[in-house]
Amino acid sequence: MKRINYLVIAAFLVALTSCGSNNKVGNGEDADSVEVAREEATAANSELWTEEAVEQQVRNMFETLNTQYENDDFIDCSALDRMYCTDYYLSLVDRIRDFDVDAVGDMCFMGDEGYHWTFGLVPPYQVENIKVDLLSGDQAQAQVRLVSTGVGKAADDEDEYTAGTTMILWLEDGVWKINNWLDPEAYDDSGYLGMMEDYIRENNVQ
Repeated sequence: MKRINYLVIAAFLVALTSCGSNNKVGNGEDADSVEVAREEATAANSELWTEEAVEQQVRNMFETLNTQYENDDFIDCSALDRMYCTDYYLSLVDRIRDFDVDAVGDMCFMGDEGYHWTFGLVPPYQVENIKVDLLSGDQAQAQVRLVSTGVGKAADDEDEYTAGTTMILWLEDGVWKINNWLDPEAYDDSGYLGMMEDYIRENNVQ
C-alpha cells in the first residue's frame, strides 16, 4: 500500500514539474514577444526622432496644402487639421464645435479664420526654410518660413509674400503631428491651442 502511495505521489510530482516547465516556457515566449514588440516600437520611433523626419513631415503638410489649392482653388483648413493635428488638438476642436452648434451670430468661437494654415498669404506656398529643435517628451518645435508663389516678389512689401510660424509637434502613433501654432503677432504666449483652451474654460465647455 505504501509503495502504491509513493508511486502516486511520484507521478503527481512529475506532472506538477511538467506543468511548471510548460508554464515557464509559455511565459518566456510571451515575454520574448513583448520585448520584440517593444524593440520594434523603439526602433521605429528612433527613426522618426530626428530633425530630418520632422522637417520632412512639415514639408509634406504644405505639399498637401498646395495640392488642395491646385485641385479645388481653396484651402480646406479643417481637412488639414484632421490629417496633421494631434488627437488632443482635435478633441478641443470637436468640443467647441458641439458647444457652438446652436450659437447665433458672433456668439461662438471665431478661431483664427484659418490663419494657422494660410498665414495671410496667397497660395500656393514654398517652404523656404525650416529649423527643427527636438524637445523632451516626444515633442519637437519647427520654425517655418514660407514664401507665397501666388504673389511672389512682385509684391511691394516683403510682408505680402513671406510669413513665418512656429509649430509644436508631438510624435503620436508613429507620426509627427501639430499640437500648437505659436505666433506673437496672431496669438498670445499660449498660441492657437491656448485660444481654444481659454474659450473652453471661460464657457465651461464640456
